[in-house]
Amino acid sequence: MKARFDDVRIAGVLGVAPARTSRFDDELGNYSQPAANSRKLKVAMGYGEHRVAAAGVTTSDLACFGLQRLVDEGRLDPAGVDAIFFVSQTPDYPIPATSAIIHGRFGFPQETYCVDINDGCCGYIKGLYEAAAFLATTGAARALLVAGDVLSAKVSPHDRNSYPLVGDAATITVLERRPGAGRLDIEIRNDGRGWDKLMVPAGGARQPCTPATAVLAMDEDGNSRSPEHLVMQGRDVFAFTQTVVPEFILDFLGRRALAPADMDLLALHQANAFILDRLRAKLGVGKDRLPDEVIRRYGNSSSGTIPMTIAAAGKDGAHAGIVRTLACGFGVGLSWGAALFELKDLDFCTLIEF
Repeated sequence: MKARFDDVRIAGVLGVAPARTSRFDDELGNYSQPAANSRKLKVAMGYGEHRVAAAGVTTSDLACFGLQRLVDEGRLDPAGVDAIFFVSQTPDYPIPATSAIIHGRFGFPQETYCVDINDGCCGYIKGLYEAAAFLATTGAARALLVAGDVLSAKVSPHDRNSYPLVGDAATITVLERRPGAGRLDIEIRNDGRGWDKLMVPAGGARQPCTPATAVLAMDEDGNSRSPEHLVMQGRDVFAFTQTVVPEFILDFLGRRALAPADMDLLALHQANAFILDRLRAKLGVGKDRLPDEVIRRYGNSSSGTIPMTIAAAGKDGAHAGIVRTLACGFGVGLSWGAALFELKDLDFCTLIEF
């Protein structure tokens, strides 16, 4: 899928992370592997700290906290919002849509369009497409894109491969339609043959939760998890990130006569620090263009990592000028996609704690 939208801009980005920080060194006792081996892995993978929401806190709780801050500061008027797109794999309930819950908590107009999108690593790119397409085809002026996950409850704390990476967060992106605002180029691709490479086996209609699905079992690498926890085929996912993803980025930019070095910011999905380091080498850029602060300080919040990266890079007014940006998400599905746009004179761009 390829799309181009003119006169659509990102007006603001806000990231909301729980104040509670969990550090890898403090989690060593949860894992069956020797502590010395885990510390070696910490260096290789960039395990540091990540944010973990308290029990009962949902993605919408984090998002509504951020929305209330924007309303209180006069940066957002609910009456002027024409759509809410909620991208997450951790909705509040199976039914109703979480976008409807957010709508009700703030009294948005009845005309405000509400949609939930069940997606993860590439979900922000898909959300950008849906929001931009809505603005371009309806004549509406403003849309909210809420993206993020509270995945800590879906990952076993005894899974050393996944738990240190997961970070709970929600993000809010405001998109506006305005003449002369700029251009948004988007491409999204899918390979459903890899649907089982990243998944939570139990909890849906295919395999409902039962007492048996909550029982932990140890895998060959010494990680304990149940079918209700996230499981990742690590070798296959890593190969995907090192072959398909960089080739896609180079092709996406090359067809526009651009190179990674032409970007001011490469806001890539924060899968883990090792993957990002390898991608830097393949793309020929440094940390100044492809940062990894989010995965090292906040963790992998799935669809929230790209806007978290934009917010982290733009705090303290760093986006005051024009910032040519390539956003790229890749992972669960398998799916991958990119968006090319300019950040300019944002109304807000920062991170706050819940």
